[in-house]
Amino acid sequence: MIESPTTYRVVSLGKLRLQEAWRVELLHSQPRHRLYWITRGQGRVTIRGITRGYGPNTAIFLPAGTQAALELSAQLQGMELGLPIEPALELPTEPFHIRVATPEAQTSLTGHLEKTERELSGQAPAMARALKGYGLLISTWITRELDRTDGAVIRKKSHKLIELYAQAVEAKFRNGLSVADFAAQLGVTPTHLSRLCREASGKPAHALLVERVMQEACRLLRDTDMPAREVAQTLGFSSAAYFTRAFHQATDLTPSEFRTAPRRP
Repeated sequence: MIESPTTYRVVSLGKLRLQEAWRVELLHSQPRHRLYWITRGQGRVTIRGITRGYGPNTAIFLPAGTQAALELSAQLQGMELGLPIEPALELPTEPFHIRVATPEAQTSLTGHLEKTERELSGQAPAMARALKGYGLLISTWITRELDRTDGAVIRKKSHKLIELYAQAVEAKFRNGLSVADFAAQLGVTPTHLSRLCREASGKPAHALLVERVMQEACRLLRDTDMPAREVAQTLGFSSAAYFTRAFHQATDLTPSEFRTAPRRP
């Protein structure tokens, strides 16, 4: 389900959890910005190959096209805000993951999101103008919170390489490239790259690559009528049979079984 990059959307994390888990919990990206505001529960989020924990009062921002996966625990409460690609909003170009410490800032963000949600539900005249206003308020909130927290989480030196790997995978995962190909592009050995990925995310480089490819395979099988053989070609597999084996290994289902399986709301 690829979302429009030109619209706003607010959805509760409880409702998001009712979707098929692969849509959010496997590595993926979206064509518009996303802000997750977590008010209850804890879990893990992977952003550009780096996994960190989250808890209550955590704000996570993902610029459009950022590769990420969010673990949706049973106790999770909060909201996801989809923001359009609009230069006037002056949103960050890099992702962030911060804990919002002050009650005032927590209440402020919750209020902005709830008002945005009500505006979307009401469909009143001049809605687009009102949404832009709330978007600017949220952008201002982000700028002030990042200023208070100095902008981000401390990075290890090795994280930069992993982020570059995740960005390269996001750009070229449909090309049938191997971890060795990506490692060569980054000027390191596959073994070194895989070790750093495992340290940062708990998964080797190959597993991260396969996860991104399979998430897209699931999306194409669920959301389009593209035949499995065309899905295989689109994702760089040498044959439909090879794709079927890889998909079955990852999901315990063949592409046709996955496509016809009952859908969650």
